[in-house]
Amino acid sequence: MMEKRVAVIPYLSFNGNCEEAVNVYMAAFGGEIIYMSRWEQQNCGNPQQFGKVMHVEFVLGSTPMGAGDNFDFCGGNIPVRLMVHMSSMEEARRAIDTLAQDGGAVLSPLRPHPAPDDGGCGSMTRDRFGYFWIVTCPNPDKQ
Repeated sequence: MMEKRVAVIPYLSFNGNCEEAVNVYMAAFGGEIIYMSRWEQQNCGNPQQFGKVMHVEFVLGSTPMGAGDNFDFCGGNIPVRLMVHMSSMEEARRAIDTLAQDGGAVLSPLRPHPAPDDGGCGSMTRDRFGYFWIVTCPNPDKQ
């Protein structure tokens, strides 16, 4: 059993209209954008992504949310993922290993995010039940 509680954050995926969707949701429910980064030429290989949302964290009412324009990341559009911020690389690896057991799969190994989000690391894992998890932690090389 873990000693501290983590927040599981719904993560929405879009194919180019993430910013528009987040603005609609905030107009409907109220909220605040906490952080937003964009795809740039140096951090992606698809010109269609340039200027689109790489990652946004926002609050709708009292619910923390995340989203991004994924453009077919990890073999298909996955409309909803679950994101968890861990406080260390060791905690993140333990969570990823646990999720990947018994038929789960690590789709993207834990590694630093591209700039400008390179202060953190992330991994995508599918659990044995079919859910997709984004597990993140601080990048120890940027601390």
